[in-house]
Amino acid sequence: MFKRATWLGVGFTLGVGTTVVAARKARRQLDRYKPPAVLDRVTTTITTKSVTLKDQVVEAVAIGRSAAREREESLRQAKSLTVVPDPSTLPPPST
Repeated sequence: MFKRATWLGVGFTLGVGTTVVAARKARRQLDRYKPPAVLDRVTTTITTKSVTLKDQVVEAVAIGRSAAREREESLRQAKSLTVVPDPSTLPPPST
């Protein structure tokens, strides 16, 4: 009789303990995928990728502008046209 009661107690304790541990793990996983957690993870990922994307776009635009200036200059020289200087590179007018 005591053997049965002992094993019944051991089984009950293990069952309750396992249930509590499984419930905690399930709750952690559920909290991990709730909208605020998902939103925070997505925002972090997008922010880090957009910074690098922004840098790449700025660099590409700068390269494109310099290539356009060089091409315009070579075309003007080929056609023997006067090269108009860029107003931003001209010295300020004297007064």
